[in-house]
Amino acid sequence: MTYVPLPELPYFVRNVLAALHLHAKGDKATIMALVGEVGAGKTTFMQALAHEFHIHEVVQSPTYVLMKSYPINFDGFLRLIHIDAYRLESPEQFASLAPDDFLHDPTVLVAIEWPERVVGKLPKPDFVINFSSVGMAEHERHIVVA
Repeated sequence: MTYVPLPELPYFVRNVLAALHLHAKGDKATIMALVGEVGAGKTTFMQALAHEFHIHEVVQSPTYVLMKSYPINFDGFLRLIHIDAYRLESPEQFASLAPDDFLHDPTVLVAIEWPERVVGKLPKPDFVINFSSVGMAEHERHIVVA
């Protein structure tokens, strides 16, 4: 488990980006599953990631719209798709996001919060990032990348 004070999150994000750089791209999108309880730091991680990608708009969890897409230019990735599956009541509802339009595109990086809500509908993630705030101070998190 990695202890990350939230002010140091940009350094952690850069390490994740270095791992993405080393990840062999195939013929599909690269998927990062962001796992953790409410308030564990998933959206804060996404904001730091967006900052590294030079996304200038405010990045919020797409809890109500379910999915946001951002143009990026990073190591062959041209689009970041941020999904928040929290409000999905069943994995079948994932189809409403038209995943075939982006899951087969190797230029897409998908970051999905609450991936456990779409089990069986989402391919196996390339990276799983577990966030926990349990037992941590307000501005600290345990983060594990698998």
